[in-house]
Amino acid sequence: MTQEQTEPSAAEQTRRWGRQFGVTAGLLVGFAALVVAMIWIADGDDVVWQRRVYVFGAVEALVFTAIGWLFGREVHRSAAQSAQASADAANQAADQARSEAQAEAAQASEARVAAAETDAKLQAVRAAALSSAPASRGGPQDVSARSRSEAALDLRAFITELTEPPERNR
Repeated sequence: MTQEQTEPSAAEQTRRWGRQFGVTAGLLVGFAALVVAMIWIADGDDVVWQRRVYVFGAVEALVFTAIGWLFGREVHRSAAQSAQASADAANQAADQARSEAQAEAAQASEARVAAAETDAKLQAVRAAALSSAPASRGGPQDVSARSRSEAALDLRAFITELTEPPERNR
């Protein structure tokens, strides 16, 4: 339902402005002539004078409406141009914010993928550690190796402790 409105050329705007200004100036001159005529023929019967004032009031309303429309149009034009400039700036800011949000969403998606890959690697290490058996305590051992403490020998418990989420106090 929206129709494109094209801006008239500068020459067309000047012609239109000239016509509107001419009509307004003509109305003002006519109104001034009417005021002078009303003053000139002020003497007479009250009934006739009331009829003339009635006609004068109607003409006055038309002239003032035309003048108000002409000058109000120019005031509103500058306000409309200012509002259009503000709307354009807001649209540009919204487009920039939208592109920044899309970039941040892409970064967040990459971070989720990296976290999932890291979690998969952690689960693989954990599964490998849990499936490996601790070294047997009996049998041949390298005599040149340092003795290990009990805590160092239990690799499965260490990996489980690292990978399990901490228990919360209930």
